[in-house]
Amino acid sequence: MAEGDFKLSTFRTSDGSNIKFEYHRALSSTVQLARKYANEGYDDRYVIFTDAQSASPITATKLPDGEYERGVFMSILLRPTFFPSQASMLGHLSAVGLITALEEHTTLPLGLGWVSDIYCDGLRIGGCAVEGKLNSFSSYEYLIVTMAVKLTKESFPPRLSDMIRKVFESDNAPISMLIAQNVLNKFFAAYTSIRSPGKYMDAYYRKFALRDKKIKYIDGDKKRTGRVVDVDRTSGMLLLEVKGGQTREIRSPSSVIMPKKIK
Repeated sequence: MAEGDFKLSTFRTSDGSNIKFEYHRALSSTVQLARKYANEGYDDRYVIFTDAQSASPITATKLPDGEYERGVFMSILLRPTFFPSQASMLGHLSAVGLITALEEHTTLPLGLGWVSDIYCDGLRIGGCAVEGKLNSFSSYEYLIVTMAVKLTKESFPPRLSDMIRKVFESDNAPISMLIAQNVLNKFFAAYTSIRSPGKYMDAYYRKFALRDKKIKYIDGDKKRTGRVVDVDRTSGMLLLEVKGGQTREIRSPSSVIMPKKIK
């Protein structure tokens, strides 16, 4: 499957945003290309999308050289006007946009990990990642939101709707782009609420699948186990009950190990 060729189009999302949409039949990494475009000065709301990607740290799938994972893979280049202090919930809001869109294409139960892992019928299938570059303490040069969801027959069995089954047919680009555009509609609706995220955070709490589950966290150079209590509604931090009944606040996703499966 050759890389390099792409199709560029423009469409308007449900919140009235005009976005540039760059579709690749196959790509090694949407986020690597988004970083290049960010440094070259590409405009706000520029989207790179493929439904065949050779590697994604979000899905953590290991593939032989020359093989591609099938799914929805996109990176969204943003030139935000809000303050960095207002961006703390962007990962949460991105996850709400993604899971809300995917729910329209599946009959299986979907849930959220922390910050933005997506679970389908208890199996982790992808999620979102956010990175950016600051001009100063008061402004961003850019932000990149990357979303990756693998669509496998194990995670999406045949009892799903006709639409999702078509993802596995040979001519699946129109279906994958339909799903991607739906994700973008949901994402930008949430993104425009970054300064007042209450409604979307309510949706996040309803979909939070780790509550009362035991997960591993990093304590110095050791791995320990704690029970997930909740997510702090103001800061978005993960709250764990640890040894001795104490509550531990986790600020960084790198401090926890998300389970591949939730029972």
